Amino acid sequence: MRFVRALTALLPFFLLGVVPAAPVAAEVPTIVEGEAILAHPAGKLALRVAELLAAGKVEDAVRLRTAADQAEWRKQPAAEREDSAARMKNRAPDPKVLAEGIRKGGVLTLFPDRASLEAPYGAGGEMAAMLSFEKGKWYASMGPMVMPGAPAPAKEVRIAGPDILKHPIYDQALRYADAVHSGSPEAFLELATSESQAKWKAEPESERKEITAFYRKMVPKKADLAAGVAAGGILIVEDDVRATLAVVTVESASKQPGVVESTSSTVSIPFSLEGGTWRVKR
Repeated sequence: MRFVRALTALLPFFLLGVVPAAPVAAEVPTIVEGEAILAHPAGKLALRVAELLAAGKVEDAVRLRTAADQAEWRKQPAAEREDSAARMKNRAPDPKVLAEGIRKGGVLTLFPDRASLEAPYGAGGEMAAMLSFEKGKWYASMGPMVMPGAPAPAKEVRIAGPDILKHPIYDQALRYADAVHSGSPEAFLELATSESQAKWKAEPESERKEITAFYRKMVPKKADLAAGVAAGGILIVEDDVRATLAVVTVESASKQPGVVESTSSTVSIPFSLEGGTWRVKR
């Protein structure tokens, strides 16, 4: 759906947290609609986050996320965190309009460990939020956010797994991962759009260093990125000029005999076609 494409583009790095590593059966979601959403703990949480964001209380909203997500928020460079906070506030729905949209056409899709909430918003807009369920409690993950007046692409192509290797974006993504981990800002800037390069040049030197360090922590190394693509990556190409590569990487560790915990991270890298070449859009 459209809101999924928007979320991956808006939030390039979303950590899903620590989950037990065990065989996963096919998941059949539970659907909650309309007024009933407002009585569900996940629906109540989404509305509370919307109230905090609309009031500009972004840090309070972040405290309603999992401990892992809060830790990742604090790791961001100051400039990145401030930019994220401004976007979250600007895109936050009016709580009253949100509640009305949920009543009229909201859909809450529940899985054992997560949920997504979609609802119409105002005149032709859409609202979306994602939540996670951990140790018997619901936590905010992304949103709620409004996507007003953004028409669906006339053409969308989804490419999955090994088929991504045939697309030129695959090679660019590997080059980007290599460049990020080289520690040279100039290396990954060569692969960025002209707009991204201009934004980088406008940053003070101190922020550039922090951003570079942050990217090195968040972007998988070349081999890990390649493995993630082959295992279950998704490339969404819109109107032949925009694309998002989403890859899940998993790190496993055993802290006690017989118990393995895995940390899975979804990395979404946006691209734009510029001068006939796919470039990373920061």
